[in-house]
Amino acid sequence: MNGEAPGSPKLPLCLTAVTAILSLLLLGFIQSTIHSTTLRYTPWVDASMEIKLEVTLAHLWFEENMAGDTNESMATVRKHLAQAKWYANAMLDGGSNEQGKLLPLNDDQLRLHVNRLLYQLEYFHRQLEERFALTENTKPGTKTDEAIDILFRSFLSDANQLEAELKQHIFQESQEHNSLMLMLMFAIFSMALISGHAIWRFTQTRSSYLKQLSSANKRISEQNLVLQEIAHTDQLTGLPNRKMLEAIAHRVLGQVHRKQTYLSVSFIDLDFFKPINDQYGHHVGDKVLIATSQLISEQLREGDTLARLAGDEFILLLQAESETALRDSVTHIFYRIQERLKEPVISSPAPLHIRLSAGTAIAPLHGEDFETLMHHADLAMYMSKEMGRGSHYFFQEPVEKADCRTATEELEAATE
Repeated sequence: MNGEAPGSPKLPLCLTAVTAILSLLLLGFIQSTIHSTTLRYTPWVDASMEIKLEVTLAHLWFEENMAGDTNESMATVRKHLAQAKWYANAMLDGGSNEQGKLLPLNDDQLRLHVNRLLYQLEYFHRQLEERFALTENTKPGTKTDEAIDILFRSFLSDANQLEAELKQHIFQESQEHNSLMLMLMFAIFSMALISGHAIWRFTQTRSSYLKQLSSANKRISEQNLVLQEIAHTDQLTGLPNRKMLEAIAHRVLGQVHRKQTYLSVSFIDLDFFKPINDQYGHHVGDKVLIATSQLISEQLREGDTLARLAGDEFILLLQAESETALRDSVTHIFYRIQERLKEPVISSPAPLHIRLSAGTAIAPLHGEDFETLMHHADLAMYMSKEMGRGSHYFFQEPVEKADCRTATEELEAATE
């Protein structure tokens, strides 16, 4: 009789052998993935350590300089700080040097942490420069020196935390892969001894486990998204809040400095919003804020950022390759917004009109840090209010009525 009997063990043994071979191949793939993960994260860990080292050296040489040791000048301090900033920017945008190549971080939480470190580094640098300017009139050991030491320790603490998070990523991914490797090794050993029925049972069990793991990962991802949204989003309008705005602004300002581009910061304030709250109540005021934020967002381009600062105050960020292109974009956007605001912003409980006053500062013309740009945009916005409200002005130094041009005047001049 040709062929195999129904109870012949050759078929399940063949299936076992084939499955074992495939499992071995999968084990090799997982091992390769572990190695790839290590190679990917290790340069980031090294970069975080380099940041700590460079800032520590800068702080050390600064203290030596303040104590009267002239072996190293302030230029050495600046050199170490610049190197630390390079590593931080390379972690965000990628970069390469003689030590190797850094790929950009793709984890949002890690990128936010690096952005925070970069902001602290810029602030620490400014404090050192201000203290150095007072060297001739101030002896070491002042409250300013103590504040600098506190800033330094705080920075090191955050840098250590970033390094720990990167190492935790490596550990977690390695643990997951190692756990899977152990499971597969057990499966290979079992499949070499049992029949086809055991293979089927193992497949079913593994499938169930993967479904549970996928479901758990999905729930964790959803919870993380909710937490991120709560932490970085204004709960009323759904726009980025002040914390997220600062992170975005410092990130874009880094691009402005490196790529020689331009960034506009527009301060927007709703005119006569308080009377609406007083007459109709805060629930109607909230409806006006939501509708206004949606109206402004509809006039923006892809990549523009609108954030709610507080109350009826909003901040708009635009970026362009040239100053002229940036001014044209800002002018056209505010022109379209003002045209749209000629209609009621909401119709219930009554048709309500709203106007807005806005002022714009441009980096790097009016400042290179976010706080300065916000201040100058605020000044320009108040000029708008002084000139009759419901208009937009670019910041001038000094801000004079004759030097300010409304968005409508800018648009008319551009079309002539």
